[in-house]
Amino acid sequence: MRIQSIFILSCLLSCAKQPEKKIKNDTWEKLQVITLFQKITIENNSDSSEVENIIWNKQIYNIPPKYIIEDTLKTKIYLAKNEKDSLKTWIKSSILKPKFTALNASDYVGNVELKYIDRNTTLSCKYYSVGEWNKVSENTKKIYNLLNSKTELSKQ
Repeated sequence: MRIQSIFILSCLLSCAKQPEKKIKNDTWEKLQVITLFQKITIENNSDSSEVENIIWNKQIYNIPPKYIIEDTLKTKIYLAKNEKDSLKTWIKSSILKPKFTALNASDYVGNVELKYIDRNTTLSCKYYSVGEWNKVSENTKKIYNLLNSKTELSKQ
C-alpha cells in the first residue's frame, strides 16, 4: 500500500503544471513598421532608425491600386533604449497575439505590416484595409503614438 501511495504521489507531482519559463535571451536585430507610404526600420544596435517616405506616381490606377514608386526620401530618427524596448514589446505582442478586427475600409486604405527580425528569423503580422491602423488595437495605438512623436507618420 505504501509503494502505491508513493507511486501515485510521484505521478501527481510530475504531472503538475510547471510555470512557463521566460525567455532569458529575448534578442532582436530589427523592428519594422511598413505602411503604403512609409517603411520605418529600428535597429537594436544603432542609435538611429531609418524612415523611408515613399512617393508614388499617382498617374496609374488599377483595382486594387498599383502605383509606380517615383522616389524614396530617407531620413533618420533617434530612439532611446527604453523607447526601443517599448516598441519591441508592443510589436512582438501584436504579432504573437494579433487583434482580429472588424475594422474595414474601402479603397484598400489602412495597411500596416509589423515585423520582428532576429538574424535568420522574421515574425510578422499584416493588417489590410483597416482604415487608420492606429485604431486596430491598444498596441498599434502605442506604436503609432511613439513613432509619430519622432516623425510624421502615415495612418494609411
